[in-house]
Amino acid sequence: MGKEEGYNISETGNWNVASDYSRIKIMKPLDFVDHYENIARFGYDTLIEQLENFGIPLDTLKLIGFERLINELIKLCGNAKFAMKSKGTKTTLENIEEKLKNIRQYMPLLSKTITKQGKKEVKLENEKYYKLLDVVSQIKSQLNEPLNKNHLIFTDKEEFDPKAYKKQIMEDSRTRG
Repeated sequence: MGKEEGYNISETGNWNVASDYSRIKIMKPLDFVDHYENIARFGYDTLIEQLENFGIPLDTLKLIGFERLINELIKLCGNAKFAMKSKGTKTTLENIEEKLKNIRQYMPLLSKTITKQGKKEVKLENEKYYKLLDVVSQIKSQLNEPLNKNHLIFTDKEEFDPKAYKKQIMEDSRTRG
């Protein structure tokens, strides 16, 4: 069967949106977290953006990127939780989500506001900031394991053998009468 109205239709006629769900709700956030990690670490997603300098202080951009990184990872956990069928992976994902929510509470401790000549300026507490960013980056890497164990990233498909498939069809037709 082909596609109808943008949805994949299985041979039984039921909608199969697993591919679309995985692409939108799993893969898209995974892509976003890489961009937000770059912003959190460097203040910009790309070197070109950094060279163009938008006039927003670098420390402010990094904090925004860090907050978005954590938010996107929490969203990814929520989007994938229902699909955790392999033993222990739902608990792993829930623990990751809880760690991220706890880390989010520490965001105010990562910077301080300094007033210079009547202007407020945000300055990162570099040691705390980069230590916590490294923890979040490690959590981001660990998140791939439960996703992959439940086939949300890669699937354990056998290669398609057309000769074996044809043989199976012929065998089925003989045994069914």
